[in-house]
Amino acid sequence: MLVREIMTVPAHSLPLGSSMEVAIQLLARAHVSAVPVVDPDRRVVGIVSEADILRVHLPPDPRAHLRPVPGPEEPWPTTLDEVMTPDPVTVVESADVADVGQLLADTGWKSVPVSHDGRLVGIVSRSDILRALTTSDSSIRRRLTRDFAELGRVRWAVSVAEGQVTVSGTRGKREAQLAEGMASAVPGVRRVVVTADRSRDKAHETA
Repeated sequence: MLVREIMTVPAHSLPLGSSMEVAIQLLARAHVSAVPVVDPDRRVVGIVSEADILRVHLPPDPRAHLRPVPGPEEPWPTTLDEVMTPDPVTVVESADVADVGQLLADTGWKSVPVSHDGRLVGIVSRSDILRALTTSDSSIRRRLTRDFAELGRVRWAVSVAEGQVTVSGTRGKREAQLAEGMASAVPGVRRVVVTADRSRDKAHETA
């Protein structure tokens, strides 16, 4: 799967200079964990996350403490520029979802902006990847059957079980590679097995 096939479009974003209140409201209302920050050309220059907001010195609630607590030592920031992470990592539309999934797992991030020529075009999250993995076996089979037919390969038979695709009826290495590549690109596919049609080879051997 490629990122452009599963990313969320359009992506929520905020311009540089936006107020902290606007950022907090967007994070809460949109139920997202992070929002890219863009310049006037839609280039990603930062990202503000739930964690960035939580790092701000919140005033303590005296009801939770046995003794009076001092007020906040630092003033509450007014713009998200003061708390955002600058120059965040982005991925391109043609990136492999497997690589992005590994990135999110290794870093603990919940999402990452997607860019094209440096400009924001979407965002891909762990939820997007998980949703893609929940594609039903019947949906995968219908799509591949249709795609193979459009390619003129109606003799290729497709079966799917728990995300594993088995393609039979291909002839030769080139057809096998083509079938495997097409099947691997379908959201929800975990593994592809291609079984070549040996009948034609045997016919040549006995001729």
